[in-house]
Amino acid sequence: MELNLTFIAQIVIFVVMVWLLRRWLYEPLNNLMEARAKRIAEGLAAAEDGARLKAEAEREAARQLEEARAKAHEIITAAERRAQEMLEEARVRAREEADGILEAAREEIAGEVEKARRALREEVAEIALLAAERIVEAELSAKRHQELIDRVLAERFGKEGSH
Repeated sequence: MELNLTFIAQIVIFVVMVWLLRRWLYEPLNNLMEARAKRIAEGLAAAEDGARLKAEAEREAARQLEEARAKAHEIITAAERRAQEMLEEARVRAREEADGILEAAREEIAGEVEKARRALREEVAEIALLAAERIVEAELSAKRHQELIDRVLAERFGKEGSH
């Protein structure tokens, strides 16, 4: 095999060309591609992180929303319960007040009835005494009068009169 100078020159030129291409073209191109691949990987990682953070934020928002709904439900339930308690307290107070008014009215009526009975008794007693006076004045003699008094004393005190 003969090696010819052209062939050696071609090999040298090829090696120099490979070295020049590698040095000035492939390495910068490789560096650019690696940088771009790194940026893409970082972007994908950031997108995944963003998606993960978004999912976490959505879960947290859903949890907070559920907590808020539960708290609102508790507040509404407590308010309804308190309203029922207040209504029942108002009913009890109203019943107690009505019972007190009714009892006061009964006592007042009883007092008025008793007052009317006393007045009626006094009036009946006055009328009876007046009638008795008139009858006695008209019909009784002194002797009959004495007998009547003696009998009343005997019935009332268990003794007989002295006249």
